[in-house]
Amino acid sequence: MFSDMNHRSLLTGVLPFLLVFVQPVQAVDLNWSGFGTLGYVESDASRNYQRFINDSGTIKRDSVLGGQVDVKFDQHWGATVQARLAPSDHYESRWQAALTWAFVSWRPSDDWLIRLGKIRLPLMLNTENLDVGATFDLARLPQEVYSISPMTDVWGVSVSKSWLAETMEWNLEAYTGRADPYWRYYGREVRDGNPTPGSWFIPLEVASSGLVLTARDIGNTFRIGIHEVNASRVGGPSQSEIPYRQVTPNFGFYDMLSSSKVDNLRIPVQTMAASISLPAEVKVTAEYARMKVDSASEGLTRWGAYLAVSKRIGAWTPYVYYAKTKSSSGALDLYQDIDASAERNRRGSALYNYQKLQADIVSPYEQWTGALGTSFRLTPRSIFKAEWAHTQTGVASNFVDAPSGGNSGDMHFNIFSLSYNFTF
Repeated sequence: MFSDMNHRSLLTGVLPFLLVFVQPVQAVDLNWSGFGTLGYVESDASRNYQRFINDSGTIKRDSVLGGQVDVKFDQHWGATVQARLAPSDHYESRWQAALTWAFVSWRPSDDWLIRLGKIRLPLMLNTENLDVGATFDLARLPQEVYSISPMTDVWGVSVSKSWLAETMEWNLEAYTGRADPYWRYYGREVRDGNPTPGSWFIPLEVASSGLVLTARDIGNTFRIGIHEVNASRVGGPSQSEIPYRQVTPNFGFYDMLSSSKVDNLRIPVQTMAASISLPAEVKVTAEYARMKVDSASEGLTRWGAYLAVSKRIGAWTPYVYYAKTKSSSGALDLYQDIDASAERNRRGSALYNYQKLQADIVSPYEQWTGALGTSFRLTPRSIFKAEWAHTQTGVASNFVDAPSGGNSGDMHFNIFSLSYNFTF
């Protein structure tokens, strides 16, 4: 298992050898910066949405504080370290300090860049800067798209080549690396290994490689990427499916424990994005991502997309967007079939709870969100945002912690967001 300590040890061991090749310089160029978001979010629904959002209000969904140090040894060599304080990715009630960037960079020429260490992946247009709310106008990046990849950071290496062609600058980046993320599940009736409802987190070992092509000019950006993720569950294999066991001609149930197991899951991910500047300070942004997962959590096979339109009016940038995500039809049908199987048993019985748990493990997604908001740039380094969003679920949505005795389907609720975003 590649833990963060293993990765940090690797970087610490390699760094001195890399710096041997740095030419002596008179002085090291050292720059530091910081960023943060203080955000408040409230919905008109009692159930938790995206872990923290409900009608009680929360600062945990969007608030973050971070700092970054950039070191330039000479025109070829540099290093970057970025740390962030945010809600934990594997505890519901804790905050977590973590390294998000920690890499050495080598630029042998102006058009080549090699980075080694902890790097953020070039997935969507704002993945690399998603913690820095002052760099985009939306109050919250649409989770229908930005949540699809199982992770955003890896310990590894990336190589990129840039070139100019007519009016566009092109960049081709290849990367490979490893990460130890967690995946969150929520059980309406029981959890895995616990007879009470709630969330639990599965530790994973993930290896990811990808190739991303980006083209940009002064006002437009286009990106397409193909990524290959290999994931395994720490501590043992994963169930590959949730089969139906026919016990008698008139009785049967779903039983994932009787399914075959897999040690490693191959997860292909594809991404596309475009941000286009139009006359009158109008910008149109569209992003799309899809992922395929062949496991008991069949609902993770899904696509997500959004379209956003914004217009800059002095310090104001009002915007509107529509986002949608949907699991495969087979996954949504499976969720409904298992849920219906549970209802044929007495509520609270062991078989009822077991069927509900398996339905939750399918992890289905079907929802859309429409949002209207604005940002107001207070200073060049600070921005205030306000947003109203309306979300509606279809068959079910894994973003919602469904209530006991119910489900997350056919829900509609409003979300109100305010945030102050800054850099320094």
